[in-house]
Amino acid sequence: MDRLPPSPNHRASLALLALVFLGLALLPRTLGLADFLTTDEAYHWIDRTTRFSTAIAGHAWADTLQTGHPGVTTMWLGSIGLALEQAVVSRDPHIPALVTQLAWLRLPMAIIHALVVALAFLLLHRLFGHMIALIASGLWATAPYLIAHGRLLHLDANLTDCVMLSILLLLAAFTQRPATTRPAHVGYLSASGVCAGLALLTKGPALILLPFAGLAILAMVFHNQQPALVRSQPLLRSRAIAFMRCIPQAVLLYCGWLTIAALVVIALWPALWVTPGLALERYIGEITSNGGRPNGDGQFFFGRADADPGPLFYPVADLFRSTPAMLLGLIAGTVVGLKWLIQRRWTRDPRSPAVRNLLIMLVFVCFWTLVMTLGPKKFDRYILPTWPALIILAAAGLASILAHIPRRWLRTTILGLGFASELLIVAWYQPYYLSYYNPLLGGGRVAQQVFLIGWGEGMDQVGAYLRERPDLSYGPVLSALGATLQPFVPVDVRDVEDFGRLPANYAVVYRESLQRAANPALYAQLQTTIPLHTITIHGIEYAWIYQLPRPFAQPIDASFGEALRLRGVTIEQTAERVTITPAWDVRAKPASAYNLFVHLLNAQGARVAELNLSPGGGSAPSTNNWQAGQQIAVPLPLDLPPNLAPGQYQLVIGVYDIATGARLPLTGGTPANPALAGDNALLVATLNLP
Repeated sequence: MDRLPPSPNHRASLALLALVFLGLALLPRTLGLADFLTTDEAYHWIDRTTRFSTAIAGHAWADTLQTGHPGVTTMWLGSIGLALEQAVVSRDPHIPALVTQLAWLRLPMAIIHALVVALAFLLLHRLFGHMIALIASGLWATAPYLIAHGRLLHLDANLTDCVMLSILLLLAAFTQRPATTRPAHVGYLSASGVCAGLALLTKGPALILLPFAGLAILAMVFHNQQPALVRSQPLLRSRAIAFMRCIPQAVLLYCGWLTIAALVVIALWPALWVTPGLALERYIGEITSNGGRPNGDGQFFFGRADADPGPLFYPVADLFRSTPAMLLGLIAGTVVGLKWLIQRRWTRDPRSPAVRNLLIMLVFVCFWTLVMTLGPKKFDRYILPTWPALIILAAAGLASILAHIPRRWLRTTILGLGFASELLIVAWYQPYYLSYYNPLLGGGRVAQQVFLIGWGEGMDQVGAYLRERPDLSYGPVLSALGATLQPFVPVDVRDVEDFGRLPANYAVVYRESLQRAANPALYAQLQTTIPLHTITIHGIEYAWIYQLPRPFAQPIDASFGEALRLRGVTIEQTAERVTITPAWDVRAKPASAYNLFVHLLNAQGARVAELNLSPGGGSAPSTNNWQAGQQIAVPLPLDLPPNLAPGQYQLVIGVYDIATGARLPLTGGTPANPALAGDNALLVATLNLP
């Protein structure tokens, strides 16, 4: 774990590198924030932040209790974004107002996440040395999974920053402190407590940090006594006695740390000033009632809907979300760790504080993952707080590989190529970082068969497609995630459960709804037509856009050729005309331009009235311009002769190729009498006229 050689420019070099990492982290986290809405943002955090900001401005302290999460840090930062928006007041007319506002709400958090990367580099340099700090900060700045959550108005990225900064500062407080001096650096220890308080204000799982920090303080206080203990005999007994003597000191430091965390919580959550009982009740209730049960909408893992995916979920999620460089580092780190374990090198390595810090990182990853695994509710983002630690461990593994390369120029070249590959991944996945999965494991194409996919990403593309549809104004659009789609379309978006209750035009089927097996019967009905369009992002099919069948009064279910299916018709009669409205279901793109013939035949088969026009009406595009999945129903008026004799008449239709005149083969329905109507003619109805 090499360090920069002492030089007059040492601090300036570190500051410059911190600025570089700040830029690397800032650009992908802030570029194009007006993209899509996640479901949690659309349904919860935009409104919660607005209400929180209003409560702060009006000194309505009790109203700062918006949720038991409690999400206070998220709402404070979002409120800063609201203030910035009001100060700048610049709206892009081409971007929906809500999406523009969300970009402002996201901006302060994205900036903070980037600043954390820069600060973490300085801490990592102190704790682990230059090379590990360099590699870890680069991976942290460019990890698509961290970037994805660092762009959102949500909790998990904030929790990650607060928890990891608290741990790094805690390690810094006990690193390189001789036994003859103060047991801990008070400044670092206090800053760690502040970050712990911010973590508790963000989300309930931050409580996992509390016992871990206590054990870590005890371990580090004891570890710092080792130089004196190795001279004592007997060694085992002296260590046991020293350990017992460390406990009061560790408890005192831990209590100070906890006190600072508690003061931060009280200071920044005004609800605790006026309704502390209710606030704490909601806080605990969120953990027990929400986190203590499986996700109410269901989960999905390895090809099946599963309320609790089990203990493999988080390790597999880590593998799929890792980058190739990170995965290589974790493998190398595992090999090196096993080698050290076998050789027991940690007991005599002169760099043992850094080794100790790596061990604490490993214990933290295992501890957090274990606690989250024990809970029935699982999402991959719930272990996001372990990711900086995983990245540090991966960086240690990569540094061990580079240490075996003798030539410095070759090490520098390999390091540069590694960073370049990470930057290419970042550029390729912008702005859909949530769709990133490790390409070495098959990427999104494989991941969509393993994990629950979709949090609202892709709905912006759904909206862009629908806005180009000429018949969009025909009726509402149905979607299970309506709030994530509504800002992108100019028509009403209704819940998919409204299917059949009101006339609707399009339905958007989102992958996660199918994976969770949400209302299979309903989705089977929605998918009886061919999807007009599929939204595919980085190999993942996120959404299918269906045009819903047009209503009809008389079911028929007949097909003309492979492309045109007649679901049914509606017939209206007056003294002067018969209007027929066929409800067409386009099953495939028609190969040629077709015409529809409508014949009205008397009892002798004589044609008394007829139409020859496009199946979609005279002004409709030619059928060879139709698209699979279209649903077309246009009224076709058939004028009756003025002196039509009373009696029964047969209404028959058929489809023919304009170029050849050949009729398309008819399957299904009731064929008309070939002797009267010819081959491949469908008997639609027998009418009493006039």
